[in-house]
Amino acid sequence: MEPSMTPDDVVEVIMRRLTEHGRVVPGYVIRDAVEAALRRQFPGVPPAGLTVPPELAAELVTSFGDGAAVVEDDSATMPAVLSGDETGRLMAGLGLAVHVAAFNLDRDRLHVAQILNGSAAALVALGAASRAAHADGTSAVLLSPATLRTVRTTMIAVLQGVRSRGWQAEHLNPVATTTMFTDVLTMLGAVP
Repeated sequence: MEPSMTPDDVVEVIMRRLTEHGRVVPGYVIRDAVEAALRRQFPGVPPAGLTVPPELAAELVTSFGDGAAVVEDDSATMPAVLSGDETGRLMAGLGLAVHVAAFNLDRDRLHVAQILNGSAAALVALGAASRAAHADGTSAVLLSPATLRTVRTTMIAVLQGVRSRGWQAEHLNPVATTTMFTDVLTMLGAVP
């Protein structure tokens, strides 16, 4: 690690580290997270004008890279078998998650980016699993444990946004919205 770094240097090191571990994260997400950490550490000082001390730079790189190399072993875990109805409920829940998150992009960009990324990955996996089920002539959709974790994480994140982060969802029925997310989580065995 260099003696001192700019915030851009720290972002570049974090992105390189994530890439080495096969993680693709948009640069603006890392930049927002680093800048938020620097604002907490140095209140009143614009992050762009900072020189990050080596120990803080190392801490940021380590904290944002933690878990990058950790991959859960799902080899002994069977995929979940979902009915067409359950698959539809997951897709509707993820679509609503994207909708709610997009309305709050200006107020919580890092959290929203994580939700959008998770939703996109889960929707792609659900679409592929649905196509595979159709090609096999069955209505049973097989979903990997990793995709189920992504769906759970995404649904919980949206619920947290609505319940405790002050997210706007006035254009939706708040009871129906939280009920949909809670129902999906209950179906997946992850009651919040």
